[in-house]
Amino acid sequence: MKERKYCSFCGKELIFKTLFDGSKEKYCDNCDHVFFRTPSPCVIVMVTNANRVLLTRGIGWKHPHWALISGHIRSGENAEETALREIHEEVGVEVTRLEFLRTYATMDHELLMIAFKAETKNASIKKSQELEDAKWFDLDRPLPMRPESTAAHLVKHVFPKTTYMDLKEQEKQFMDVM
Repeated sequence: MKERKYCSFCGKELIFKTLFDGSKEKYCDNCDHVFFRTPSPCVIVMVTNANRVLLTRGIGWKHPHWALISGHIRSGENAEETALREIHEEVGVEVTRLEFLRTYATMDHELLMIAFKAETKNASIKKSQELEDAKWFDLDRPLPMRPESTAAHLVKHVFPKTTYMDLKEQEKQFMDVM
């Protein structure tokens, strides 16, 4: 995310100010306004069906890993509406239950990820054009996810015995598809 350089009220160049809590933030001494770095809110959803989890791959991904459904919250939407919209848009699955789990902050993309678990009885996937693939994976088998990813942490949070495929195995499967 591009860092703010100028005050959005008066246009003056911002300076750093040390606040009472010791943090250093961008500040306009003309307007007496502090500009905090604000993460972009988004949702991440783990959809399950019995003992399976729905994983997706975006078009053009250059790595072998799979992920959970996710998306940014649109203006006027709440997190639950976004989660249901993303599930419908990406895989066309109707969910019977949506449960808030927790939040994750990512520094690399400056995101505040609001995590949900959704259940469905219908395993029929209607993959959107923005996805390369979407499939059900058995939770008793190693998953093709990057273990340090937010998605993998979320799956492990709900299913602590989850394991992940070795990177070499993921790369082999990825190359076989390419």
